[in-house]
Amino acid sequence: MDTVNAVTLEDAKNAVMSQLMPKDIEISVSGDFVVNDVLDMILNYIGTVPADANSEYVVEQAKKDFSGVPALELPGKHLDLELEDSDPRAVAYVAGAAPNSWGFLADGSTVAQRVSEADKRASDYDKQRRAHPLFANAALSLVSEIANRRLFSTVRERKQLTYDANFSLTGFERLKGGWFLVTVTASKEKAKAALEACKETLEALKTSNPISPDNLESAKRVVLNRHEGELRTSQYWATMMSGIQEESIPLKGPLSVTDFHAVIESMTTRDLQLTLDCMGLEESELYTAIGKTVQPEGLVDDGIVKASPMAGMGRGGALKG
Repeated sequence: MDTVNAVTLEDAKNAVMSQLMPKDIEISVSGDFVVNDVLDMILNYIGTVPADANSEYVVEQAKKDFSGVPALELPGKHLDLELEDSDPRAVAYVAGAAPNSWGFLADGSTVAQRVSEADKRASDYDKQRRAHPLFANAALSLVSEIANRRLFSTVRERKQLTYDANFSLTGFERLKGGWFLVTVTASKEKAKAALEACKETLEALKTSNPISPDNLESAKRVVLNRHEGELRTSQYWATMMSGIQEESIPLKGPLSVTDFHAVIESMTTRDLQLTLDCMGLEESELYTAIGKTVQPEGLVDDGIVKASPMAGMGRGGALKG
């Protein structure tokens, strides 16, 4: 709170304006419109803005390599924390390293490269499939869906330890690397057990209970149906087009739109298992945390039973096709 209150109007203005650099602008337009009319409006309202506008807000910094996310220190760590709240509740997190949306890891290697190196028996057809620019994006979308289902069915439905369990990926496009995050809400008494159940589920997904053909086919249906549904919205089209010509996102291009269905359908369980090997799922690589509420001093229990809290994130993960 003190940090937020310390921000002045001038600080906020400098922070916002320094990000609005016309020379770096990219415009994606989607909808039912007349192309020439839109081009005229872009020229009239945006094209006349000088390239050096807001240059006085640019903060000169020493050149650093920000192309990738920082490597996580190993072994991983655990954190326990308490926050004052009138309702007794808890949330647990499990996180670890993962590729970005297009399969680039923090060290610059790619999912496609690692999968190809690991699969010595790959056929020419498999090599061709895995060379497609959308391969890693499709594999990660399916992995995210399958992990979500496993966590939900195991931690909530079978073990009844949680209100909700969610697996998501950071979904960076320009930055190399990223993280996965499992969020699980539970009672204070079951938070530790729910955290351990999430870790066990992720380990089983990689080892003792690998992805099955049924898991794969079900995930394909969900991902494809979600994609088909969102194609009806202009927002989704604009998201898919964003950065499509950027050199900083080399694998994002027209094929990521036109070949989406075919690439998803071509994925195999072996593709996904090898993709899981590109993520920090080992016990020593995990970062975990449990947050619990504590009642403020002097609070009087009114005896009213409140509804169980639910996780703020929707199931299905942050990564979009």
